[in-house]
Amino acid sequence: MNETVDISTESQEAAALAKSDLNFLGLLAAPEHFIFAFPTFYIALFQLLTGFKKKVERFAIGIPRGFAKTTFLKLLCLWYILFSDKKFILIVGAAEELAVNTLADICDFLDQPNIIALFGRWNIEIEVDTQSLKVFHFRGRNIILRAIGAGTAIRGINRKNERPDVIIMDDVQKKEDAPNADMAKELLTWILGTLSMARSNRGCTYIYVGNMYPQNCILEKLKNNSEWTSLIVGGLLADLTSLWEELRPAEELLSEYQALIEIGMPEIFTSEILNNTELSGMSGIDPHKFPQLEDYYLDADAEGSFILIDPSSGKKRGDDCTIEHYSVIDGKPIFDDLLAGTFTPKQTIEAAIKLGLQRNTRLICVEDVAYQSTLLFWFNEYCDENGISGFEFQPTSPKNRNKNGRIKLGLIRVLKGETGLHPRVRSLVITQVVDWNPLKINNTDDIIDGLGYVEEVMRDYPELIVKNIFDTDSDHSPAAHAEDLALPF
Repeated sequence: MNETVDISTESQEAAALAKSDLNFLGLLAAPEHFIFAFPTFYIALFQLLTGFKKKVERFAIGIPRGFAKTTFLKLLCLWYILFSDKKFILIVGAAEELAVNTLADICDFLDQPNIIALFGRWNIEIEVDTQSLKVFHFRGRNIILRAIGAGTAIRGINRKNERPDVIIMDDVQKKEDAPNADMAKELLTWILGTLSMARSNRGCTYIYVGNMYPQNCILEKLKNNSEWTSLIVGGLLADLTSLWEELRPAEELLSEYQALIEIGMPEIFTSEILNNTELSGMSGIDPHKFPQLEDYYLDADAEGSFILIDPSSGKKRGDDCTIEHYSVIDGKPIFDDLLAGTFTPKQTIEAAIKLGLQRNTRLICVEDVAYQSTLLFWFNEYCDENGISGFEFQPTSPKNRNKNGRIKLGLIRVLKGETGLHPRVRSLVITQVVDWNPLKINNTDDIIDGLGYVEEVMRDYPELIVKNIFDTDSDHSPAAHAEDLALPF
C-alpha cells in the first residue's frame, strides 16, 4: 500500500515538473534523442508562449537553421495538449507533407511510454485518425490536431463546432521562393487574411517561426508589425558565443562562416545562421553602405574620362543596352552618367558618340563578347562616314571570369570607395544591387555589369582616358555634331 502511494506521489510530482520545466518534458517525451538541455533563450521563449496573457496573441519567432526549432515546436504542442485548455491546434507547413510529419512526431511523443505512464493513452477515444487530422477526447476535452500546407483553402475548417485556437506556421516561406515578390505577397495575404480569419472566437495563439531572408521576408514584415511580438536570434551571438554551445559549438559555426567566405557566399551564413536581413542579402553587399560622393568630386574638373557600353543581348526579354560615363578625378573613377534603353546598334553608336562629344570623352569601350564585338568595327565606320576623329574605341573582355564574380568585385570597389557613384546614378545602382543574386544567371544587371570592367579600363588604357580635344573633317564643331545626331530620346 505504501509503495502504491509513493508511485502516485512521484507521478504527480513528475507531471507537475513536466508542466513547469521544458527540459524535463523533453526528457519524458524523447529520452533517446533529448541529449542537450535547452539553453536560456528557449526557456524564456517557452514561458512566453505558454503564458496566455491576452485573448489573441501573435508571435513572430526567428531561430537559426540547425538549432532544433521544429523540435521545440513539437514539444510546445505536446505541452498545449497536456496542460492547457487549447482544443484545436492547426499546424501549417510550406507543404502539407511537412506539416503531416510534424503532426506524426507529436503523436509519437504522446505514444512515448513515459507520457502514457503519467497521463494515460491519448487515442483510446479517438474519432478521426488520418495522417492530417486527429480528433480525440483526452485530458477532459475534445482535441483536434490538423496539418495543412500553406495556401490551402481552409473555409469550413471547424470540427465539432471548434475553430483553431492555436495556429503554428513552421517555415511556411521557403528560401527559394523568397526572391519572388509576387509569391511572398500572395503568401502574406493568405496568412493575414484567410488563415488568420479561421481562428476561434474564443481567442487564438498565432506562432510564426522561420528565418530571415534578404528579399521579401515575411518574418521581417511581421517583426515590424506592432500587432506581433517578435523574438529573433542568431546562432552566433555578438560576443561570438553560440546560442546553443552543446548543440552547435561556436568554433564549428565560425569554421562554417570562414568556409562560406572563402567560396564567396557569406550571405548564406548571414541569413540562415545570423538571422540578419541587411541588404547584403544574397549578394553579400549592403548597397546602403556605399559611400556618399564627397562634394569635392561633384565640382572638381576631371583629368580624364571614359565610356563603357554593355550592348543589349538582342533578345526580347534581355537586358537594356547601357552606355555609362565615368569621370576620373584624382585617379578615382566616378560613375556619373547613364543612358539605357532598347537601342538598335546604330542608335547605340550615335548615343555614345553624342555623349562623348558632350563630355569631351574620347575613350569608348565596348564589351567584347560574341556579336557585340562587331560594334567596335561599326563605331569606326560611323566616324569615318561622318568626318569625326579623336575617339578611341577599345574592347573590354571578361577574360574567362565569371560574370557574377566580376560584378561583385566591381561592387566591392564601390563599397571600398575606390569607384564613386554620382547622385544621378546612385539610386539606380542600389535598386539593382538589392535584387541581384550572385547564385543566379538571369539577373537584371545591365547597369551594375559595367562596374565590373572599370578596373580593367583604368589599368589597360590610362593614356586614352586623358581628356582630348576632338577634330572633325567638316565645318561643324564638336558641339554641332552632338546636336545634329538624331537620337531616340
